[in-house]
Amino acid sequence: MIAAAVALLLVPARGYMAQRHEISAHRAELTDLQQQNQELTLRRDRLDDPSEIQRIARRDYGLVLEGEESYSILPPASAGLVLPRAWPFGLVQEPLERATLAP
Repeated sequence: MIAAAVALLLVPARGYMAQRHEISAHRAELTDLQQQNQELTLRRDRLDDPSEIQRIARRDYGLVLEGEESYSILPPASAGLVLPRAWPFGLVQEPLERATLAP
């Protein structure tokens, strides 16, 4: 009799605890989404400024205004393809070196 009463009380209590946990998880997700929304709103407001658009265009797309000179710095030359000295790489090393040195 007592076991049945405990079982009847335990089932709703489990559901209640599960719902509380789910609500807590949703509240945390809501907080994260509100934070992201606030950051995106600030970004949108910054993009209303023409100087911000110009800064991004210069940085990401290489915008050059009239009267300015554009230049690029090339990366240093690579050492080339280095293959291990084990078979079968020894057979292809020399032809590859000739192919890369050919004009």
